[in-house]
Amino acid sequence: MESHAGLAATPRALPYYVAFSQLLGLIAVATTGAWLGLYRGGIAWQGVLQFNVHPLCMVIGLIFLQGDALLVYRVFRNETKRTTKVLHGLLHVFAFIIALVGLVAVFDYHRKKGYADLYSLHSWCGILAFVLYFVQGQV
Repeated sequence: MESHAGLAATPRALPYYVAFSQLLGLIAVATTGAWLGLYRGGIAWQGVLQFNVHPLCMVIGLIFLQGDALLVYRVFRNETKRTTKVLHGLLHVFAFIIALVGLVAVFDYHRKKGYADLYSLHSWCGILAFVLYFVQGQV
């Protein structure tokens, strides 16, 4: 048996796994958007609907785009390393920016309404996740 050092075998089912992961990601984004539209009144940057920007941005940024960024090296394994690194980095930057918009939306909403910030375990875990995500990119 010949050994191909450094070359990992690509599973034959990889395209199906990737398609399934993309489908799940799009379902998560669509479900969140439908929930916000049908049951929470939609999204807007002004008024009471500003809070709704937060969950949509978090799902798009920290679930869908971050997941896609992680898949880049597996999906585009035959492309040049530079190309995959640039795509990987761009997806992470977009995920960070969209998540930052979600954080700004919720903090701005709390400020306008006079609510306290960081009063729940959810908010502290979210800030920790966001900070760790940012620090990871700096290393």
